Amino acid sequence: MAKLSAVAVFADTGVTAHQALYRQAGATIARNNAHLHCIARNGQWPRTLVESALASGGRVTVATGPVARRLDVPQGVEIIAEDTEAAAAARIVEAGQVVIGLPGGIDTVAALYSAWVAAGGAQSARPVGLLNQGRAYEVVKGFAGDVAAVGRGNIDGFIQISETFDDLWNRLMRLV
Repeated sequence: MAKLSAVAVFADTGVTAHQALYRQAGATIARNNAHLHCIARNGQWPRTLVESALASGGRVTVATGPVARRLDVPQGVEIIAEDTEAAAAARIVEAGQVVIGLPGGIDTVAALYSAWVAAGGAQSARPVGLLNQGRAYEVVKGFAGDVAAVGRGNIDGFIQISETFDDLWNRLMRLV
């Protein structure tokens, strides 16, 4: 099994209903010595995810589009400024070996999809892992199985959907 050394994670920013999941994801990423890359949107960053990774000894980079004032992230977090939020999202996808979507709002899902497609989509050799906790990605799961698989054949090489973060992590490790 290959080692994941860098992951691009898309998660809601600020305080969300998914704090426990974000905490677990940050700790798992750090425990596996992977560099966490995520985006800030509208001056907010996925606080629980970042703080959990840092508390577990992880490395974190936050990419951002234009902001009125510097992001108030914890010490040790690298900040990368881009001209647009879309460019920031594309930057983290390019930095990661895989792209992970945590449960979140439609803006988070749209940012993940747009950035992954901009990086080349399935041809980018960056698999996408979606944490389907609470059926967060059930529509995507249905689409992938019923529509995308018909046109592309086996899609397991570029998309994994799981109910737990540890299982998702293990599935993605097998793909890189």
